[in-house]
Amino acid sequence: MIRNLIKFVVILAVAGLVIGGGVAVLYGFFKKDIEQRDLAIKEEAIREVCPEGATVEVERPTAGRPFAPDAVYVARDSAGRVIAYIAQGEAQGYSSVVKVMVSANAEDFAVIRVVVLAQQETPGLGATVAETRSTWTLWQKLFGSDEPEQRINAFLDQFRGKRVEEFPEIHAITAATITSNATQRAVEQALERIRQAVERTKQEAPSE
Repeated sequence: MIRNLIKFVVILAVAGLVIGGGVAVLYGFFKKDIEQRDLAIKEEAIREVCPEGATVEVERPTAGRPFAPDAVYVARDSAGRVIAYIAQGEAQGYSSVVKVMVSANAEDFAVIRVVVLAQQETPGLGATVAETRSTWTLWQKLFGSDEPEQRINAFLDQFRGKRVEEFPEIHAITAATITSNATQRAVEQALERIRQAVERTKQEAPSE
């Protein structure tokens, strides 16, 4: 009986090593593709939160390395004026780390837009933080419309135009308070990264 138990434990251990090694090999094989996909998702999010009509050089952040979690990007209008800053933030949610990309007004750091980069929260509850719905009706989807289609998220849209001190006014997603709070903390972290980057830029600027 004991011999069979030992044999069973050894078999489980060997199987675990084989499976773990296989996963490591597969990750190593697809690592470059995974990294490229993550970079593409991040670049898309940066451009998505960038104010309409503005441009952002994703390869030249004003702080941090390109696409690094602490990178801060500058959005400029057609005249070259800085009108917004963009940064990433993250915070622990209910079952995963919630990552967001945030754009903020260059004057008062009020939020322009928030999109969720990554999350693995509970489907139907916390996961709704990343879900959007179309402003088009079924009729418009079938036959088209002169009005441009927009994607909205009732929770994330609450951040628009608000500064950090106004975040207490934001209502959490029903039955997903932990995820909602994590998203808010992630947005706050992004805004803090922006604030620090702007402060460093001012300090480094040559005095007249």
